[in-house]
Amino acid sequence: MLRQSTDGLSAPRDGWELQRIQLCHATMFVREAQRHRERLSMHFKIVPAIGPRYWVGIMIASICGANMGDFIPDVLKLSDLGGLLMLALIFAVIVLANQLSRRGNEALYWLAILVLRAAATNLADIGIHRTHLDYITVSACVAALLVALLALRRVSSLPPVTYGLPHTNGLYWLTMLTAGTLGTVLGDGIGHMIHPITVGVPISAIIATGAVAFILAQKARLDMASAGAARYWAAIVAIRTWGTNVGDIAGFSLSLPVSMMLSGLLLAGTLIVWREPSNPIVPAAT
Repeated sequence: MLRQSTDGLSAPRDGWELQRIQLCHATMFVREAQRHRERLSMHFKIVPAIGPRYWVGIMIASICGANMGDFIPDVLKLSDLGGLLMLALIFAVIVLANQLSRRGNEALYWLAILVLRAAATNLADIGIHRTHLDYITVSACVAALLVALLALRRVSSLPPVTYGLPHTNGLYWLTMLTAGTLGTVLGDGIGHMIHPITVGVPISAIIATGAVAFILAQKARLDMASAGAARYWAAIVAIRTWGTNVGDIAGFSLSLPVSMMLSGLLLAGTLIVWREPSNPIVPAAT
């Protein structure tokens, strides 16, 4: 009797233990799937906080990236597709370095920005020269793609932005590339529409400077810390337009290699010397 009673009690206990083990296995599977999805999402572990330092860095990086994009076909003599393939491989190495790094590094974010800025220059050239379309048509198509990406980000299941940059997943970087391409097409388009080009490019730079100043001046009334907002991407497009024109002027005046080197050194020096007082780099909020 005692043995039967003991066996009767052990059966439910064994069933409960089995359920607990199954639950643990399911939890481990979910966590492993989340980690795998995180690795594939190109999420960067360290990103800079949005503020004056960030916008100054984006402006300098836009100049350097524009020169880098022109340097590849003009100096390295690579084709548009060959240059894009090289930049894609460099970007993949940067993403891999971020994933292998235990804590991440802010420098990886800025290197990714530079690579995408150079790729945007090449994509804009392909959109104009390979398709034989005018600047207005290409600008409209890229702008439509950017709006679609922003709408996709809006309906995605990402958590709300609290501070810093949004979740730097693949959609973020695709949006950054598209915004950079649109800014490049706009900068080149305005510069080439005004003849001669030596006058058109500076006028385009002045127009872009006014647009950048207007957008960033709204910080007093608009929450620019919300990087998921359309105004953040509007600022990115305006700065890319400005950087395209200023990069062209600097490249023409100093030569592409010199301009690219000086702007790269200026970016590195600015980010190293200019530190935020409280928390210079913050993890991605979404």
